[in-house]
Amino acid sequence: MSSPQYKLVYFNARGLAEAARFIFAYSKVAYEDVRIEQEAWPALKSKTPFLQLPYLEINGKPYGQSAAFTRLLAKKYKLAGTTDEEQAQVDAIVDYMKDVVASMIKWFTEKDEAVKAKLLEEFRTVSLPSQLDVLQQHLGKADYFVPSGPTFADFSVASMLFTIVKYFPGTLDKHPQLKEHMDRVHALPGIKEWVAKRPESQN
Repeated sequence: MSSPQYKLVYFNARGLAEAARFIFAYSKVAYEDVRIEQEAWPALKSKTPFLQLPYLEINGKPYGQSAAFTRLLAKKYKLAGTTDEEQAQVDAIVDYMKDVVASMIKWFTEKDEAVKAKLLEEFRTVSLPSQLDVLQQHLGKADYFVPSGPTFADFSVASMLFTIVKYFPGTLDKHPQLKEHMDRVHALPGIKEWVAKRPESQN
């Protein structure tokens, strides 16, 4: 049986697509990384499964919702946990990352500068430290979030932390285990090479 043909479609960003890209890189799976410009989005929108990006094409069939198709890839390439209990923990961490993303998006997309500044300060000083505490508590002193090894939960967390640190240098100073985890994931075979060559993007 031939290998699936994958095409991942997103803006030029890490964002909601990077965990899937990490799966492809770590698993040494070929795929087409399609990055569209903002001006091309209106014409494409009606052709996407949920009127959103990213989406993943598998043998020409589009699948929307990044958490769903990333989980699909993770299960296929053995990166979703090895037991039911591990899979539940992996899913819980991935779901929690949606809360972190939602907190970021509130200030990132705000147009009113005064409101944006207030939301940014709230995120930086209240929401984010609390969320990092939760993640560090779940990680503990382990290398990864579940005992069997790296999963797409680790990829999701490490990718998002990379973006957060880019915006707020020193953010992980009080969360050294998360800093070590981020570095560990980015040094994994395949992922290290991908990070070195991937296109530059703001987020």
